[in-house]
Amino acid sequence: MHRSNLRPDADHKDLSAWDNNTFGLSAKGALGGIALYGELAYQDKAGVAGEDDAIYSLATATNAFGTQSLTLGLEHLDAGFKIPLATVHAFNGFADVTDGARISGAHNGLTNLYISHTIPICYGIKWMNVLHAMGDNEISAGYGWEYDSVLTKKFDDNFTAIAKVAFFESEGDDYTANGRNDSLLTTARFSVELNYTF
Repeated sequence: MHRSNLRPDADHKDLSAWDNNTFGLSAKGALGGIALYGELAYQDKAGVAGEDDAIYSLATATNAFGTQSLTLGLEHLDAGFKIPLATVHAFNGFADVTDGARISGAHNGLTNLYISHTIPICYGIKWMNVLHAMGDNEISAGYGWEYDSVLTKKFDDNFTAIAKVAFFESEGDDYTANGRNDSLLTTARFSVELNYTF
């Protein structure tokens, strides 16, 4: 589900809100038939004021059995860690409740513990279901829970159709750095898309 959006060095001196130096590394391997993946990154000039240091980390374990796969993942961003160049929709749930503050760094930290299951159902359609528990700097559901369900049909090397349903249930903790919780209201989203790759 996750792919790295970290650059070894990102410096945006002309955009003060984005200006930072981010250094990261990733590693992958296997243990007992389980695929393991991890990322770790350090960032200076984190936060809206660009005055903090912050750490990012990600760890996943994926077990493929037959045509199905099961992934357990844990992603953590220290308060203020910003990712202005990331494809944020691909991370932390498809309801997009955390996107804006992750881009700007205006958040109080984010820890996303999730489990996903993918299975082929019929006519080449894959069905993925994901459950997220989101909290601040601890593993908790203080921000809320999210359930995502995705149907994907690849017609050929160019065309893919995707349908997504996402539901986020807020638990009320303040996510944004200014103390407002507007970005974490209970949210439901549905989308259908047709992607063309060339």
